[in-house]
Amino acid sequence: MKISLVSSVVVSAVLLVGCGADAPDAASSGAKPPSEVEAAVTTTIATVPPNGESITIQVLDNSYRPSEYEIKAGTEVVFENRGRNDHNILPESIKDDAGLTALLASDMSPTSWGIESSAFTPGDSFTHLFNVPGVYKFYCSIHGAPGAGMYGTLTVS
Repeated sequence: MKISLVSSVVVSAVLLVGCGADAPDAASSGAKPPSEVEAAVTTTIATVPPNGESITIQVLDNSYRPSEYEIKAGTEVVFENRGRNDHNILPESIKDDAGLTALLASDMSPTSWGIESSAFTPGDSFTHLFNVPGVYKFYCSIHGAPGAGMYGTLTVS
């Protein structure tokens, strides 16, 4: 699967370069010369289909239970706010709810996920299908910080 993805990107790049305008036509049409033409290459993330498995992570006041979990790609994870407080679930690289909002607005990939505190009050649940292998470190910015306090890790293989 990785070889076909790399091959697709290489073929796409070669085709984009090969489809560039000839220098005389570019000059006469007012277009930028080929050296200045920007080619956009879309990266595709290989995903695994849902496997029918589901786990639940309890979001308690000041902790996730369990805080570390290993799952197979294609597993659905349900986060349930069983605490008395609002919480959020942020990828380790995101600073706060505003950062999550910006991430989700700009990145629609399956590796972009999380929930803001305003949408995750006591009794709420949040579900995400983890269908891309990797290590997903997350935390609640209200009760923790990256690597400390209310912090968790999902390893997806």
